Amino acid sequence: MRSVELAVRRFELLPRGARVAVGISGGKDSLLLYSALRALQRRTDLEFELRAVHLDQRQPGFRRDEFDAALRQLGIDCEIVSRDTWSVVSSKLGPTDIPCALCSRMRRGILLQWCLDEGVTHLALGHHLDDAIETFFLNLFYGRRLDPLKALTPSEVTGVSTIRPLILVEEAKAIAWAQAHRVPVVDCPVCDSYPRSKRREVGELVAALRAKHPELDASVREALYGASEEPHGGPAAEDFSS
Repeated sequence: MRSVELAVRRFELLPRGARVAVGISGGKDSLLLYSALRALQRRTDLEFELRAVHLDQRQPGFRRDEFDAALRQLGIDCEIVSRDTWSVVSSKLGPTDIPCALCSRMRRGILLQWCLDEGVTHLALGHHLDDAIETFFLNLFYGRRLDPLKALTPSEVTGVSTIRPLILVEEAKAIAWAQAHRVPVVDCPVCDSYPRSKRREVGELVAALRAKHPELDASVREALYGASEEPHGGPAAEDFSS
């Protein structure tokens, strides 16, 4: 919670009166994100509306029963948007192609349009610090640019800003939260069937570096986001599992 609050304040992610929708995939990160923002919403010094939205992409193998169980356990009222993006994505794949990039762009576009139609001002996504580190190295190694994942991405076209309040939170903390509260999480049924993606390879590289240099996360977090200190006070010890 301290890291989420730090990101919210440092990057001005939740201006007064913001209408925020959390994109819920069913994974641990988006479920944690919604729970953390709901805890912040109880504060008197932050005034924003909070909704949850899930895009049903008709992906084969998605565990709908476990997804619904997680929502019930955490008390999340989630709106469902149904679009058959999987048929479109799968029709464009070659024998060695990986669908994640195209799938992600389509998902983001549909959610942003939904936000625009619903009068939502901010779409909150569950990218955490590990995602940010991997994205930085992916852009460096394969994109030939120094381009970190942004905590705040305003849109001049739609007027809907994309925010990432978990950007300073290590994935290990999200895993620990889900395990501690026994939250049923639903991973993407498609991504795990492509084990040799560039992102997975970069993740393995970062994990190897982290094993040798335990301060890697703190070092990269400060280098990319200038965030080395956590704010005092706030709901650090609050149980935000419900």
